[in-house]
Amino acid sequence: FEGGDEAVVELEPRPLRNLLHVDDIDSLCPMIDAKLLELGERGAPPSLVSLCGRSARSTLRVVQHGLSVSDLAVSELPGNPNAVWTVKKRKSDQFDAYIVVSFVNATLVLSIGETVEEVSDSGLKPDTPTLVVALLGEDSLVQVYPA
Repeated sequence: FEGGDEAVVELEPRPLRNLLHVDDIDSLCPMIDAKLLELGERGAPPSLVSLCGRSARSTLRVVQHGLSVSDLAVSELPGNPNAVWTVKKRKSDQFDAYIVVSFVNATLVLSIGETVEEVSDSGLKPDTPTLVVALLGEDSLVQVYPA
């Protein structure tokens, strides 16, 4: 605007034309913490109990599902992870090949298959924490870590 010209622009949203509102799903964001607990009868599938929100909007929610939970692997980790990712080896793969777990001073790479096993030849640097890991292009993994 030049010379002190001012204008007030009013915006009036219009109703949806080519979309149809189907359902509302309550958000769990931000999810502060979550635990998988057996709350029901013995043998019943576990429930996800999560602490959501902040301050006066905090809620404790129990997420129950209709499908049963299967433990693929149970193992002790060397500490509390800072972050966890799953990545494919190739863009064309149907399923993720690795679970990458970042700790304060290390990165653990697990292969996903019939069993879940630790991998040492993934190409990722294991002696430093990982800030992010992703598939780059068709078949390259990129790992971002602190200098």
